[in-house]
Amino acid sequence: MATSMGGISRDRSAARRAQVDTSVDLLGLADTLIRRRWIVLSFTLTFVALGLLALFLISPRYTATSRILIDPREQRVMQNEVVQQGFGSDMALVESQIEVITSEAVLKRVVQSSGLATDPEFISAIKSGQDPSVVALEALAQATKVVRPENTYVLQISVTSKEAIKSARLANAVAAAYLGYQAETTSGTARDASTSIRDRLAQLQSELNSSEEEVEAFKRDHNVSESDGRLLGDRELTDLSARQSASAARVNETKARFEVMQAALKTRGDVSTVITGTDSAMVDLRTQLGEAQRNLAELQQILGPRHPRVTAAEGQVMQARATIRAESERLVQAAQDDYRAAVDTLNKVTGDLNAAKTASFDTNQDLIKLRELERKAQSSKVVYEAFMVRAKETAEQENISPPNARIIAEAAVPSSSSYPPKLPLLIAAGLLGLFIGVFAAILRDLAAGAPAARPQAQPLEPAKADIGGGLVTVVSIHDPALARQAAFELARDAMAADQKVIFIDLASDAPSDIAGLAELAIGESPVAKAIRIGRKSGLQMLNAGRKDTVARLSPGKVEAVLGAIIQEYDHIVVNGGTLEASPGPMADVIAGYSSRSVLAVRDGVFGLRERQALNALAGDGDMDVSVVSVEKDVAIDQAA
Repeated sequence: MATSMGGISRDRSAARRAQVDTSVDLLGLADTLIRRRWIVLSFTLTFVALGLLALFLISPRYTATSRILIDPREQRVMQNEVVQQGFGSDMALVESQIEVITSEAVLKRVVQSSGLATDPEFISAIKSGQDPSVVALEALAQATKVVRPENTYVLQISVTSKEAIKSARLANAVAAAYLGYQAETTSGTARDASTSIRDRLAQLQSELNSSEEEVEAFKRDHNVSESDGRLLGDRELTDLSARQSASAARVNETKARFEVMQAALKTRGDVSTVITGTDSAMVDLRTQLGEAQRNLAELQQILGPRHPRVTAAEGQVMQARATIRAESERLVQAAQDDYRAAVDTLNKVTGDLNAAKTASFDTNQDLIKLRELERKAQSSKVVYEAFMVRAKETAEQENISPPNARIIAEAAVPSSSSYPPKLPLLIAAGLLGLFIGVFAAILRDLAAGAPAARPQAQPLEPAKADIGGGLVTVVSIHDPALARQAAFELARDAMAADQKVIFIDLASDAPSDIAGLAELAIGESPVAKAIRIGRKSGLQMLNAGRKDTVARLSPGKVEAVLGAIIQEYDHIVVNGGTLEASPGPMADVIAGYSSRSVLAVRDGVFGLRERQALNALAGDGDMDVSVVSVEKDVAIDQAA
């Protein structure tokens, strides 16, 4: 049945008046507890007494805690270390040490050193055929707890035992065993690495010897010799190239000297002017010619041109000139001979150089293979030398193992037990007794027939929904069946008032395989086929239509058919489904024609969520909204 909870006008005053009485009768409950207080008190005291008894019966447990600091800094005592000394700043590595401490490798040391295999406390659960050491190890693992305080590198090792002294002794033993295990692990890792490196070093030495012997054998087989780190062929080629350059320069020099002297001989008859100061014989001849010419000039001035002494002096001048020309011709011939000798030398050196180049080309082919062999030998040498250094370092690191963890606080003998917790146990027992006492008091009141609470507020009186005229849209928050039931009841109430009503179901769960509003708007279905009439209710009903037809529907078609429906009927009740479902174009058009929106709620529940939904429907106050409470009823399909 639909119960109206009032309408909301533009100022939403009616929505503020819509209240549902969901209060709890605390006064009635308090009255019950006061009248039955002895029951509550007796249960509470009984459970507290049971808690005290448990404290005396349960064997106490003592917990002692030792603290270890994990040093994150890298403690490098050698330049290159095989095993990293330190954990770095990675908290995951520090956390992993918790598992190491509680591992069998560490706890087994404690079992052996502390003699737990013969301790009755740690082998109390031993069965026939079991190893006492294994049982003690499992018991110690259960009694040991390791935690790391947040944002620290400190590990707290706690061991619980029946004896206070034993718990402290075992906590310190676990810490010491962990430090010993870490030191042995580091040293053992370095020792294993050193052994592997030494084994590999022997192989590398053999490979290096083989590579060097292969290089020397190749040199012998291909006659490749070196001197001062250079190949003899390369050295000879360099020398011949230098000699060729010098010979070419010598040819150019002698050629130029020969051509200059030859030109001077042709033009002036002697070469005295081009070799002045370089040839002593020519200098002497030029001096003799000068003296003869001076003597001739003096005699001509004193004796006249026809004197016999003048004639003799002229003969001396001519003789000197002839001697100079002869010497010039000899010098030109000597220059020519020097030029030819230089050319011959250049040709000889060039020939030797070409021969050396030809031999060098053949040698270069061998050098390619030789260089490859030398690189292979050199790489083997580098690796071998590196391994030699590494072997020495790892051998030293076996004996040098700085600790990366240390005990910062040894476990002290606890002065009080850690289990059972006295105060929490008594508080829990008291609260449990109080709860059971309250429950027993209420049951006793009910069994005695006394009211445990005041009468509940009377529900709202059923009233017909005053939906007025025009088009009304009914929605719910998340239950489409609730909105359908409310809309159907509103339509049925209006029809009972002798009004012409049609029920339009646009919810997402409505049948989508029959003709409906979409087919009616497009003209694909007649009115008689699209509108169905309930067999029992006689209510005219119309669905949205088939999905493919709805997809092709335009807003204009919807407005046209909706206008015709509004003119035909007094009331149009539309089931809009849920507010959570996304509206389609058909729902948008119908919302524009709605004169009122109705929110359907279940059994008078009207909380914050319903109020928010109601405000959303009201919008800016342009839409009148109402709340309708729907009680459980028969299935809407059967009612229709």
